[in-house]
Amino acid sequence: MKVIIDPDSGFCFGVIKAVETAEQTLKSGEQLYGLGEMVHNEAELERLENLGLKTISIEQFSELKGATVLLRAHGEPPSTYRKALENSIRLIDATCPIVKRLQEEIKKVWQREKDQGVQLIIFGKASHAEAIGLNGQIDNKGIIIENLDDLRLVDPQRPAHLFSQTTMDAVKFEKIALKLQEMYSETSQDLIIHKSFCRQVSNRTKSIQEFAASVDVLFFAAGRNSSNGKVLFQTAKNINERTFFISGIQDIDFQKVGIDWGKIETIGISGATSTPPWLMHEIAQFIENTFGLT
Repeated sequence: MKVIIDPDSGFCFGVIKAVETAEQTLKSGEQLYGLGEMVHNEAELERLENLGLKTISIEQFSELKGATVLLRAHGEPPSTYRKALENSIRLIDATCPIVKRLQEEIKKVWQREKDQGVQLIIFGKASHAEAIGLNGQIDNKGIIIENLDDLRLVDPQRPAHLFSQTTMDAVKFEKIALKLQEMYSETSQDLIIHKSFCRQVSNRTKSIQEFAASVDVLFFAAGRNSSNGKVLFQTAKNINERTFFISGIQDIDFQKVGIDWGKIETIGISGATSTPPWLMHEIAQFIENTFGLT
């Protein structure tokens, strides 16, 4: 039996930047607050909190004065920056460069076309920090959609731009774009599609499919709140039915899954863009120790 860690899994560069920034700031001994979950992974959050990071909500942020606050990779709306200025809060901005560019792009479109009745459609999760940040760039006037049914909120008699939260499912985005094009084919209004994905994230769809097909059993590690984790897990599950979602070694029950481990030659370990590499190595070590592979 061989345990293999997916070489394309783990932190994306935006999360790497945010985590490294947090670690460097904490080394100084300064009290550091993190606005919202730095990553959607419980194990990594616990590690950072043990280093001294204190995660706070937007409500708690509004009550701070003169503090130092780290903004995570997901990005924030303009209101967060205004509040920081009002309360003399020092911001350490770790917004992912790709998210930052998308924020600037959607803001430019809004400023240029808002007086023409434009609709800005954001394919994303309404409660997700990135979608909230994007909507904030356009005075919270965006139409946030998660599925085809939500397209009922769009008026094809008005011009529109379609954007996407950077970590959303590219396949679902294409279906939504196609449906919108059908709706607008019957009108004279403009529809512009912006494929605003993070390529590093979207390319993982193909890589996780290939990796899932290459192993007998796959343990996919991710936080329960990770949107990217849910998408990649289901993608892997569609390829390899013996794919199991775990958040850490505590979720692994070799007896419960009903597999004859004596016939298994390869066990794969993969994770989301918010899954820390150290966690996947810990899982690999646990499996190797369990089966006496070390």
